[in-house]
Amino acid sequence: MDRKMNFRLSIDLAMTVLMLVAMAYQMTGNLVHELIGVTMFVLLFVHNLLNRRWYGSIFKGRYTVCRALSTATNLLLLVVMLLLMMTGLLISRDLFAFLRIKGGFSFTVRRLHTFAANWGLILMSVHLGTHWAMIMGIIRRMTGIATQSRTRIIIIRMLVALVVLYGMKSSFDLDIGSKLTMQFTFSYWDFEKAAPAFFIAYLSVMGIYIATACYGCKLLKKWGKVTNE
Repeated sequence: MDRKMNFRLSIDLAMTVLMLVAMAYQMTGNLVHELIGVTMFVLLFVHNLLNRRWYGSIFKGRYTVCRALSTATNLLLLVVMLLLMMTGLLISRDLFAFLRIKGGFSFTVRRLHTFAANWGLILMSVHLGTHWAMIMGIIRRMTGIATQSRTRIIIIRMLVALVVLYGMKSSFDLDIGSKLTMQFTFSYWDFEKAAPAFFIAYLSVMGIYIATACYGCKLLKKWGKVTNE
């Protein structure tokens, strides 16, 4: 069971890393970008194949707020990733150039592609956040750290707060709001000057949604226990 779970987590981690690298289009170039995209969608297919039983359980059992959030996030993420794949095929210049559309419509498709990519990253972050307790449990078992000391918890929460604050700043630096609402933006990252900072910025943005989903679910679970007593 642990091997299967570790394999699934490895696929999730690989997709997350590839999604981040795919954001750096100006640095990787078009061909590498498309190869990353194809690899990511192969992993997405494998991920859904391994978790196929989840689809059969959607209409079973009792729904808590956290389960509803997780289910909605997963379904929206699937839709967004399919949109990302379809728009990617339509604007391909190398691997699927024979499908490429021309004219004014291609500009709209490119904006849709950027829209789907940024929403995909955020929904992927929320997805990770709703499973963060499980992920950390596996990491603790692998590293042999069974318990959390009060000091360690305080340090972790301080680090999370710093990540969230930097993520808010990075959201403006990367002009995330415009990309999420399909507005045209002249915001471009200068990779020659600060390539590592680009990934740190996007990771911090992801940190906002991972932390919000993780701590939000914890609070909702505690609130649910209190109201049921």
